[in-house]
Amino acid sequence: MELGLAGRSVLVTGGSRGLGRAIAMEFAAEGASVSICARTRNQLDTALEDLQVHTKRAMAIQVDLFEPEGCVEAVERTVGMFGRLDVLINNASTSIAYPGHLEDASDDLLLERVRGKALAAIRCSRAALPHFRRVKGGRIICIGGTAARSISIDPTLGSSVASGLGNALLVNFAKHLSREVAGDGILVNVVHPDAMRTDRYASRVAAVASEMGTTLDKAAEILATRIPIGRSIDPGDVAPLVVFLASSKANAITGQSIGVDGGALAQVIY
Repeated sequence: MELGLAGRSVLVTGGSRGLGRAIAMEFAAEGASVSICARTRNQLDTALEDLQVHTKRAMAIQVDLFEPEGCVEAVERTVGMFGRLDVLINNASTSIAYPGHLEDASDDLLLERVRGKALAAIRCSRAALPHFRRVKGGRIICIGGTAARSISIDPTLGSSVASGLGNALLVNFAKHLSREVAGDGILVNVVHPDAMRTDRYASRVAAVASEMGTTLDKAAEILATRIPIGRSIDPGDVAPLVVFLASSKANAITGQSIGVDGGALAQVIY
């Protein structure tokens, strides 16, 4: 399937590892010019080397998206390198602890995901809009999470409340923005992965193993049984959907939130 992404300019925030890195690699394989940004230089350099296997039009930007100027810098440096911006992937997110209960959560913990995920996405999107209008179109895909759709109060892993607040805010923002910019040919969508097998997943497995007094392998099996497809979600399950939403084959899809959860959530969502 020809996705029409060759020559397009893409910025993937949080693109140095995990899902962000997988998404960046998918775009590079489609012939896009790809910019990734993150806070850690050595991880960025390693990811950039992998990207350059597929494309020489790749760059890595070390910025802190907690700061407003970091969001603007990521966008402007991408445009400065590639001459345009066609796609923004708001993937960057802070890693947060899950409180045992809501009453245990400090204000800072509750706002951590709001600031480090939702607000960063809002700021990056705001910075990108003038460049999208200049090329008469664009795509914004925000990476949320199933905590936006369902609560989890797990005796081992804790409460998903802090994660849920950030993801729910992200969805509300994306829906509002999609309506405001549709007339400019700018499409905005959200993808909700369930817990994925990334570097952060190891801590979830370790917590279950400790709580249940079992091995890491057995704990991983226990977590997998909670997913109807019988395994945890992999970044490779999510990245192709993100690339499709950015493609010329998704020209009428906007304001949507799409889950990639292996059937984990039981809600009926219209």
